[in-house]
Amino acid sequence: MANSTGKNLLDQRRKGQAFLDELRQFHQSRGSPFKKIPIVGGKELDLNALYIRVVSLGGFAKVSDKNQWAELGEEFNFPRSCSNAAFALRQYYLRYLEKYEKVHHFGEDDEEAQPGNPKASLPVGAIPSSYNYQQHVVSDYLRQSYGLSTDFIQPCDYNKLVLSLLSALPNEVDFAVNVCTLLSNESKHAMQLDKDPKLVTLLLAHAGVFDDSLGSFSGVFGTDWKETTTRDFVRFWKEVVEDAEVRELIWDKSSSAQDGTFREEHWQSLFHPPRNPGTGDMEAQRVLQIAVILRNLSFEEANVKLLAANRTCLRFLLLCAHCNLISLRQLGLDTLGNVAAEVGPALARHRCLWLEFVSTTDQSEENLSL
Repeated sequence: MANSTGKNLLDQRRKGQAFLDELRQFHQSRGSPFKKIPIVGGKELDLNALYIRVVSLGGFAKVSDKNQWAELGEEFNFPRSCSNAAFALRQYYLRYLEKYEKVHHFGEDDEEAQPGNPKASLPVGAIPSSYNYQQHVVSDYLRQSYGLSTDFIQPCDYNKLVLSLLSALPNEVDFAVNVCTLLSNESKHAMQLDKDPKLVTLLLAHAGVFDDSLGSFSGVFGTDWKETTTRDFVRFWKEVVEDAEVRELIWDKSSSAQDGTFREEHWQSLFHPPRNPGTGDMEAQRVLQIAVILRNLSFEEANVKLLAANRTCLRFLLLCAHCNLISLRQLGLDTLGNVAAEVGPALARHRCLWLEFVSTTDQSEENLSL
């Protein structure tokens, strides 16, 4: 029992100290810092206990309306010689805790009305022009009090882009791809893929090259996407890539999710004429966008190793390098040339294709020299 009591007392002191630290930080941010704890009845006032008790009674306004400060004074067991305990509790709560209560308990906005420029009051039924996000923030003190975790995963700089790509909503996907295009062109603030490598995998999934090791991307962005948007990226790759062996790169051989339903024989050009790439070819435009993003990112040293180690990215680049669209082929060759020095055993399964790529680039250099 003694150990249990001592443990509870230690836990209570830890929570009280955490509350004081947060309260000091709150006042510091508002320009009203304090160092000393107020003294009532010859001892330091337990601001943590006072706050919990007042909030449980409905807050400062209700306690004041019901004139319950005298009852609170009795609960704190102040000496009888302290005749102004009720008044002191009310004044100290007003000084240290009332604003904190409004922000952290009632979720009100923490905007101070400046002298001579009072805060405009909204008419009844009016909608405020700004949303108070503070009402959703649970302080560390409250988390510790209720036994909640205080270990959070810090959001990545590209977290919103990843969520937009995962949503599979057309507007969100278009927005994310456009933002990635802009960021990949920035020289001073270029994208750092090591902060969230999933970004490359999701971009490639929206180009029809899937890595199902991280999820059922082929089902979501392949089958479901085709049904809702009439965009068929598997058909696109089949029509622009003539080499049967290269076509095998469309599917991830390491994934067991693929069956043989998509493995069809060589399409006859008589019944499936070549594509007419242009602004009306949505699949080609999206693949070109992503190819441009990867090419721009491959000029940054920090991104080269990650791109070279990404097997799905290499599959995409080899598909581009062997397609019959000249602009897409050039982008694929350029990007492969940028990452070639860092490519390791990732292409062991496609060694012949890699050798073909090397011979193709050698022939291109010879033609340029001539």
